[in-house]
Amino acid sequence: MQDYCGQFRSEEALRLGLALLAELRESEAAKGYAANPHELGRVLECQTILTVGEMVMHASLARQASSEHLEFMRLDYPAIDPPEWRKLLPMRRDHGEVTTRELPLDYHLQAPYASTYEENYRVHSGLGGQ
Repeated sequence: MQDYCGQFRSEEALRLGLALLAELRESEAAKGYAANPHELGRVLECQTILTVGEMVMHASLARQASSEHLEFMRLDYPAIDPPEWRKLLPMRRDHGEVTTRELPLDYHLQAPYASTYEENYRVHSGLGGQ
């Protein structure tokens, strides 16, 4: 991760990193086995580390701007915090495919949600109108 998704990132390095992680998943991770519950925990830990690494790299590819607040630098997108990139990029992985969508930073305060944090908290915490 440090070599391909470190402090300074680029599309080329991120794609190489994803290819390396895919190769690790297909070779080393596919050979993993557990002889007892303790080993099973370690095998699952390794699988999770691969998955999280892949998601971080996909997220880094999706964000095509550098950000001082996120301490995120893309060498191929050097503009720092451009206004059009003030948004959330929720990701989802279905059947091996990663999809990303865009949401405004305050999506949870827009319809159909209440217009304040307090109202949303009351509705979703079960406190109702108290």
